[in-house]
Amino acid sequence: MLVGLHLRNFALTERVELELHGGFTVITGETGAGKSVLIQAISFALGSTADSEMIRPGADSAEVEAVFQLDGADVFSAVANVMADADIPFDGELIVRRTIEQPRNDSQRISGRLRLNDRAASVAVLRDLAPLLADIHGQREHLSLLRPMEQMQLLDRFAGVEQERTAFSEQARRLRDLDAQLREFATGNRERARRIALLRHESSEIAAAGLAADEEADLQQQHVRLANAQQLAADASSALTALSSDVLGEALTAVRRIAEIDASAEPALDLLDGASEQTAEAVRELRGYLDEVQVDPRRLSEIEARLALIGDMKRRYGDTLADVIAYGGQAAAEAERLEQAAANVDAQAAEASELAAQLAEAAASLSQRRSYAARHLSAAVREECEALRLVGAQVEVQFAPLSATEGDRTLTVAGEERGFDSNGIDRVEILVSFNPDSPPRPLRRVASGGETARLTLAIKAVLGESDVVPLMVFDEVDVGLGGRSGSMIGERLARLGEQRQVICITHLPQVAARAREHIVVAKSAVRTPRGVQTQVDARMLSRSERVEELADMLGGASEANRASAADLLHAAVAS
Repeated sequence: MLVGLHLRNFALTERVELELHGGFTVITGETGAGKSVLIQAISFALGSTADSEMIRPGADSAEVEAVFQLDGADVFSAVANVMADADIPFDGELIVRRTIEQPRNDSQRISGRLRLNDRAASVAVLRDLAPLLADIHGQREHLSLLRPMEQMQLLDRFAGVEQERTAFSEQARRLRDLDAQLREFATGNRERARRIALLRHESSEIAAAGLAADEEADLQQQHVRLANAQQLAADASSALTALSSDVLGEALTAVRRIAEIDASAEPALDLLDGASEQTAEAVRELRGYLDEVQVDPRRLSEIEARLALIGDMKRRYGDTLADVIAYGGQAAAEAERLEQAAANVDAQAAEASELAAQLAEAAASLSQRRSYAARHLSAAVREECEALRLVGAQVEVQFAPLSATEGDRTLTVAGEERGFDSNGIDRVEILVSFNPDSPPRPLRRVASGGETARLTLAIKAVLGESDVVPLMVFDEVDVGLGGRSGSMIGERLARLGEQRQVICITHLPQVAARAREHIVVAKSAVRTPRGVQTQVDARMLSRSERVEELADMLGGASEANRASAADLLHAAVAS
């Protein structure tokens, strides 16, 4: 509910500080006193368009602060979701502070700032919050009851089918998802088959190749040797021939004789001895190498074919053999997944068919219960309208079938194909007429005013606990009515105030006496440095002050009117 409303230089006010409580609160004052300023301020705090006339003449800016305390689970949760999406902290209290500033010249537009719980926010966020916080009847932008979807939800609360609708919505969402998956599968079926065939071919081809990640380097080495086998064998033979000559042996014999005579030749003898041994070892190695080097055209051809296969695989599947082998495993896994998805289609189609049958049964039940509740709701609202002097008012709830979008699934209900959405198979709208000779029309098309406000009051009185909007504001709800009707309206507003916060501008003392709290608005002329200026003030009245205000509303502050005012208050408290 709204617990605080603080204005600074808003419209004709200089400073207004109001602390509010739950229940029924009235706003009274002389005609033209500026009572609607408070409604305008609440509307502005809930996102209505800024206007330069909202700034008090002579002031540079205006500010409205509205403080809401939200306790109801449904409202708390809905507001918390909006605040979370906007990244604004929320713990049950919502402080809306909205400021507008005068443009500095005619070429500039009016500017403004908005803070929610002391964090900068956009007006779009505020407008998302507004329908969750209040209905301002007479300010159509906040009248949630005008929206057919809200009418559907109110009817469902009245009928007690909210849980059934939620279950239907979840099943309908599942069916939509299944249908989307089936359509996607059908659209890509041919391409999917081609993809599976390609993946299976590629994975089989790589597996059949029997690749090893490290085989390429060994094959390349073998290829080099086989490709040059003749030259390698010839060179090895020449080396053996040269090494087999006895030139080194002759040199060794000669140096050995020298060393026997001259010891200084022994180092040379040692070197020749070592060279002789190394030469013998080299001869043995070359003979072994010559045995290994063979001209083998068949083996060469096999290696070249294998290297060509490896090159082709790398060109198509990866930079390295390890990459190629990994791709083969991935292709096999993807083919398996696609084939499994294809196998699941039949199961999904069967689930969708069964779910559609269940939804058809649930939709028929929802529609029947709504229809039954709608008749009782219409009758009860018509009865309330009579009590509120809307004589001859016609109220009915219109049901229309939802049309199915071409290609979308329908539900077979009572042998008829019906479109559906997350709420069922019905389009629901409240139709009204205030004249017996005029056909009922949609509530959203009925002109705003006292009749619409009273009709809304009648609907809200019937719905009672079904409506969760915590604040309702009525303007001109008693226009054109006398004292007897005022008593009835006051009684219903007070009864409505037992379930939520109600704020109402009234001209009737019979309505005002029923309120729990009473705000009076007065206009005066005050002297300022700029000259005489009109100013609007608003304040909460004590009980004794209420008697005086009610007496004025009854025709003047005479003793008789004071006595009548006291009687009205006493009667209101006693009831």
